[in-house]
Amino acid sequence: MAPSVILMPNWIGDLLLALSVVMKMPEERLSGTTLLVPQQMTGLVGALSTLPHLPFARSSAEERRRTVEEVRCRGFRSIYLLPFSFSSALFAVKTGIPHRRGLSREFRRLLLTDPLPGKLRDRSHHILREYAEILQTAYVSPEKWEGVPVPPEKAYPGSIVFCPGAKYGPAKQWNNFPDLGRQLTAERIVVLGTNEERAAAGEIVRSAPGRVTDLTGRTSLQEAAAVMSAARAVVSNDSGLMHLAGFLGVPVIGIFGSTSPAWTRPLGRHAVTMSGSEPCAPCFRRECRYGHYRCLDAVTTADVMTEIAKLSSLHPIPPGKRGK
Repeated sequence: MAPSVILMPNWIGDLLLALSVVMKMPEERLSGTTLLVPQQMTGLVGALSTLPHLPFARSSAEERRRTVEEVRCRGFRSIYLLPFSFSSALFAVKTGIPHRRGLSREFRRLLLTDPLPGKLRDRSHHILREYAEILQTAYVSPEKWEGVPVPPEKAYPGSIVFCPGAKYGPAKQWNNFPDLGRQLTAERIVVLGTNEERAAAGEIVRSAPGRVTDLTGRTSLQEAAAVMSAARAVVSNDSGLMHLAGFLGVPVIGIFGSTSPAWTRPLGRHAVTMSGSEPCAPCFRRECRYGHYRCLDAVTTADVMTEIAKLSSLHPIPPGKRGK
């Protein structure tokens, strides 16, 4: 089969969802496929997949030029564009690859040789359907994903992992993580996230003194994956870390506000989603236009604790490890 390259999405969550579709492709397709991965995520993709991949470096004009030349010299015959931006299609044209397939959005129809209807981006269906259509492969529902485990971090066996951040904005940030930490009196808690979540992590630490390890801003994505693999359950806002837990196959509770679990529920049969039933949700806004965030507030601490009890039995604590 003629060699092809897949331009992967820029966001962590979207990239992991797309990677699950790629990894389910028939072997004869995979044997001639290379991934073009955002440079900052090449380490994570290398840890989760054996597929050949190239870094998509583009932080400067010189980096973009080098990436174009690197792709051009590989002799690819097809490029599949999972991002729907105009710039991604323009990049594909510059590489000289003759077959360019992607969604016809953002005024890029004339840049694609195989344009797909923009209406394929349908938020009432899981985004895996969109990716499968672009990649010309069978759709597999997110519930059927078995997970790709990584070696667990031995320092945090049996922990409950909190991921209180979401770069998208406050409409995806549940505020009850401190109360949840306070109520989980017998659990060891690990908080993951970026430096931007340090304040939120501090509130969780104060709510459960002596039982919380704050790792925000202190782990790479690969290290975060190892911490999650050791956990009994992950509680997360709709974020890249939520999707990382799902990709690993770890039991995960995804809390949704302005976004839709129908479109981006996490992967795996051990994934649970929780959200309110406000008539204005999902609105997909970064901030609530009404200022009340009831879609998030409707998810109570008690409800989340019930789901933790159900899910954590799937990843039991090793003997003698509770509370250590």
